[in-house]
Amino acid sequence: MKPKVATSNNAPVSDEKTKKAHENWIEGIDPSLEVMSAIPLVLSTPVKLLAENRITDKKHLFVRNIQDLDEGMTMEPLPLEGWVIELSGLIMPYRVLIQAKDLLDMEQVEYEMILQCSGNGRNNFGGIKGTPWDQGGVGNVRFTGVPLKAILARYNVQVDPQVKYITGEGQDAAMGLEKPDFEHSIPAADVLDRGILALKLNGEPLPGIHGGPVRLVTPGLFGTMQIKWLTRLRFETAESANFYHATEYRVPNTLLKPGEKFKFSLENSRPTWDIRLMSYIFEPLPGAHLKAGPVSIRGVAYNDGKAPIESVLVSIDKGKGWTPAELQIPDSPFSWYEWKTEQTLKRGTHEIWARATDALGRSQPLDGRIFWNPNGYEWTGVFKSGVTVE
Repeated sequence: MKPKVATSNNAPVSDEKTKKAHENWIEGIDPSLEVMSAIPLVLSTPVKLLAENRITDKKHLFVRNIQDLDEGMTMEPLPLEGWVIELSGLIMPYRVLIQAKDLLDMEQVEYEMILQCSGNGRNNFGGIKGTPWDQGGVGNVRFTGVPLKAILARYNVQVDPQVKYITGEGQDAAMGLEKPDFEHSIPAADVLDRGILALKLNGEPLPGIHGGPVRLVTPGLFGTMQIKWLTRLRFETAESANFYHATEYRVPNTLLKPGEKFKFSLENSRPTWDIRLMSYIFEPLPGAHLKAGPVSIRGVAYNDGKAPIESVLVSIDKGKGWTPAELQIPDSPFSWYEWKTEQTLKRGTHEIWARATDALGRSQPLDGRIFWNPNGYEWTGVFKSGVTVE
């Protein structure tokens, strides 16, 4: 089921084109998701939908395709029968073919985790080309699948100690002759520690639009590293020189001034691997009109799972004063932490801020533009919600 959407670039679509796109919507996706791009398909989740449930429903989950797979443009699962995943590179035996249907017979594990586009929040940097993400490229979901390390053991695969990266490829094809095919390299230590070949999303067979029937999932990493429609894993000593890995999905190793020119290379930049520390305000949402007096403020915070989040501070006076919020510790370090507090607001306009800090001492900068980069990746600035009190 291929969406008959009305634009062929990554520019925001007009109201007329959005209306036309919704007339040919993919059945099962909430029509209130915002069309960011038609080809490849990119849909953004309104923050108010993220606030509805702890686990983001598949119908509300954002969609970020770098390349489309025609048969994957559906909320239905794709068949496992006939789907093959190849392992190759510095392994013994040097090439292994795995029938995806055989994964169903293996023990599976479940991760509650953040799925987030590395460009989420790009608009906050200002004036950067690319998909104009606000804050709708994130969700908290449950992926279930077979650990890669268990698959290697099942098929008696020995990994060469020299292997530093595992490069994933999907069934999706390049979007035109001038475009390269998509792939990403991930640190082998991370994938072997917690990577899974995911078969389910939120307890149900993985929908085609979200990478089914098999998706490489490694909790704690940005969504671009969670390879959709997985067909091949290469075990290698060096990062891929592919455009999307060596140039596109990277941030400079040093701070840049806004607008500064930068030519990316494997040596002067790093991939967008680990999710950055972030917080959201779910209540009140930006633009809300409130009554003067006690106001409930709640939201979520998350990071890469490498250290627990220790605090979320809330300010109602643009950072002049801060109040600790009540923080709920989740079972999974890779999911979001729910928090809440109550503040008294007087009449007028207010900007509520939320700022998270974790056990490694990492904290959200008051102005996230300090990490400006020409690709607009890894926004981690303090979340701000402007409200009117009457």
